[in-house]
Amino acid sequence: MSYDKTWHRDYAAECIKRHEGNRLLAGRADLEFAKWAMTCGQGAKLAQAIATEAGDSKTADIAATVLDTISSGNRYRKITTAQQHALAVAVLEKLGTARAIGAAIWGLTDDEINNA
Repeated sequence: MSYDKTWHRDYAAECIKRHEGNRLLAGRADLEFAKWAMTCGQGAKLAQAIATEAGDSKTADIAATVLDTISSGNRYRKITTAQQHALAVAVLEKLGTARAIGAAIWGLTDDEINNA
């Protein structure tokens, strides 16, 4: 059975709110959250679906590699910052904001994020 790293809805909402409220991330909170979300299986699957839909085989291959890294269970294999960035940019080009990513993956509403 393959291991799929997933986040709970409440954790995702808190993470979005935390990124939005961080003054050090002003202007790039959406990108930083997207990069963070690409380390979970749900984020990588979303990136793969978006890349496949757009016909971007390079990004789809990166997402497949990330998913393989997540499911391998090998503690020495890591998701690189370049992989995170490539997937995050592809997802943000399609969805636009961290809140839209949260809505697409976990079905989060603005109220859930605001009250996290």
